[in-house]
Amino acid sequence: MRTHEGQAKPLNSQQIQSVIDAIRKKSTDAWRDIAILQMSYRAGLRAMEISKLKLSDILDAQGEVKRQITLRKAGTKGNKGGTAYLSHPELREALSTYIVLKRSKISTEYENVFISRKGTPFSPSSMSRLFSHIYQRAGFDGCTGHTGRRSLARNLNAQNVSVYNIQKILRHSNIQTTVNHYLSVDEETLANLVEEV
Repeated sequence: MRTHEGQAKPLNSQQIQSVIDAIRKKSTDAWRDIAILQMSYRAGLRAMEISKLKLSDILDAQGEVKRQITLRKAGTKGNKGGTAYLSHPELREALSTYIVLKRSKISTEYENVFISRKGTPFSPSSMSRLFSHIYQRAGFDGCTGHTGRRSLARNLNAQNVSVYNIQKILRHSNIQTTVNHYLSVDEETLANLVEEV
């Protein structure tokens, strides 16, 4: 797998599942950590964006997880805002379960969704550290808070999702960012393509 220097290592769907399995076995806040991982991998959110989410951002008037959310400009890269899609069943289950389990620790609907063991909201840097810790505990070095986004892009591309749609899911203003930094192709895929011609 070729990645540009400094880029987060992408994982395939089986590797992501092994990270989730490791969280279930080793984390004291398993549902929280699974929900955080799913927000990155299934919705393509950055660590900073996940750390800034409020309950009112993701829950509708009935307390159900919304299928799509509008990200606050102040909580996104470049203050651009945008839409994120919380429609994947595994993401929705993880979020719903975490919120029910943690409801007593989150006193108002305006507080951050994800709360640390200390009972305080994550900062963008502490959320990034949590991601690195989650991946390392599962045996994956070189993974960061961006691994989920890159993995989502790579796996969507492998399913022949158009680059345009991947760009929209990742909320890139320029499609070249999506192509140049998120859609690396591994050598095995290239070999298989040539073999099938």
